[in-house]
Amino acid sequence: MKTYLNLMGLIRTTFIFLLFVFAGAAPPVLAQGGGGTPIRIAWQPDPNVAFYLARDKNLFEKAGLQPEYVKFLAAPPMFAALQSGSVDVADIGLPAAVIAKSQGIDIKIIMVAVDVSGTNVLVAQKGQTIRSGKDLRGKRIGATKGSGTWYGLVRYLERDGLSMQDVQFLDLSAPNIVPAFRRGEVDAAWTWSPWQNLLVEMGGKPIASNKDIGALAPQVWVVRAEWARQNPEALQRFMKGIDSAFQLIGANRDLAAKAMSEMLNVDNKVASDTLRASDHPDLKTQASVNYPLSVVAGYPGATAGLSLAAKNVAKFLHSQGIIKATVAADDVVDPGPLKRYLHLK
Repeated sequence: MKTYLNLMGLIRTTFIFLLFVFAGAAPPVLAQGGGGTPIRIAWQPDPNVAFYLARDKNLFEKAGLQPEYVKFLAAPPMFAALQSGSVDVADIGLPAAVIAKSQGIDIKIIMVAVDVSGTNVLVAQKGQTIRSGKDLRGKRIGATKGSGTWYGLVRYLERDGLSMQDVQFLDLSAPNIVPAFRRGEVDAAWTWSPWQNLLVEMGGKPIASNKDIGALAPQVWVVRAEWARQNPEALQRFMKGIDSAFQLIGANRDLAAKAMSEMLNVDNKVASDTLRASDHPDLKTQASVNYPLSVVAGYPGATAGLSLAAKNVAKFLHSQGIIKATVAADDVVDPGPLKRYLHLK
C-alpha cells in the first residue's frame, strides 16, 4: 500500500511538472517554512525589483502569507493560468491586462508593479539618422506586437502622421531582437530593458521612450476577482509585502540593483541604469492624485491616472484589431484594495 501511494505521488508530481512546462510556465516554487495564508504568485522576468526583494527577503512570509511562485515567459500562458484559477495574482503589462479582460478573464488591476515606460526605448543602428517618426518611413523596425513597446512605436509613428504601413515591421520577441540587431536585420528596434541596454552596448543609439511620447505602459499587479472577494485579508497582506519592498528600494538602491542584476542576469551597470530609468512607486505615492499613474485618481470615469492609461491602451488595442471590443477602464482598475490598505475613504 505504501509503495502504491508513493507511486501515485510520483505520477501526480510528474503530471503537474509537465502541465506547467507545456503551458509555458516553470513548475511552481514553494517558499520554505509553514504557516501563513497560501497565495500563488505569477511572475515573469522584468524590472519588477520590488517583487524580487519581497520574495528573496521573505517579506510575504513576514506579512503572514505562504507564497507559491510560478514563473512565466509570456503573457498568453499567464492568461490561461488566471482563467483556470491556477494562480491568484500576476505581474503583467498594462496592454496584456486589458487584452486578458477583453477575453473575459475576471481580473482587476490593483496597483502598479513598476513603471517601465522610461525603459521601453527605440534604439537605432549606429549608421541610421533617425530624429522623428518620419525618419522611420521604409525602415525595418523590430518590436513585440501587443506589448507596451509596440504601443510606443505606433504612437511615435502616428505623432508624425505615419502608420505601421509606412514601415517594414518585424514582430520579434525581446530576446530575438538582440541577434537581429547584431546581424543588421533591423534598422531600429523598440524594446525594453535589459534588451534595449544590450542594443546600446552594441553601438545602438537611443532615440525615444514610451515616457517621452506619453505612451505610458507600466507593469501592473492583477488579481483574480473571485480570489480577491474570497480572500480580502490575504490580498492586503500581499500588498503589505510589496509595499515593504518599495520602501526597501528607496532605502537601499544598491541592494535593489544587485537583486535586479542577479534576477535578469545582467551586469550591475545595466541593472543600475534600468533601476534609474524605471519608476518604483510605493503605495502611498500610487494613491496620490498628482502621480501620473495614480490608482485612485480619475476613478470612476477614467479621467486621470492609471484608469486613463488603461482607457487609452484599450482604445489603441481596439483600433489595431487586437481586441474585438473596447474595454471600460473602470472594469479593469479597482482602487478599492489600495484605499483599504491606506485607510482612505
